[in-house]
Amino acid sequence: MREQALTRQAVLDEATTEREEVLRQHYNRLREPERDHRPSVEDEEALARAARARELPARHRAALAVTRGAAVPLRPARPPMILSGAA
Repeated sequence: MREQALTRQAVLDEATTEREEVLRQHYNRLREPERDHRPSVEDEEALARAARARELPARHRAALAVTRGAAVPLRPARPPMILSGAA
């Protein structure tokens, strides 16, 4: 029984070693270099900055309108609710 257990353990160790060797050989081949993706990430950051820059004047005008009291409310003002009856 002990011999069978040692044989099974040896087979498992050998399979594990082979699997690790295959992964080690193919790891760099399967992975794409980071430099291939860098321009698209930088483009997204540049697009986000440009979008914020385009929105800035409109936000500034809206803030000025609020400060001056000439802002158009987003929702129409409702009359206050009157509650009646027992609570």
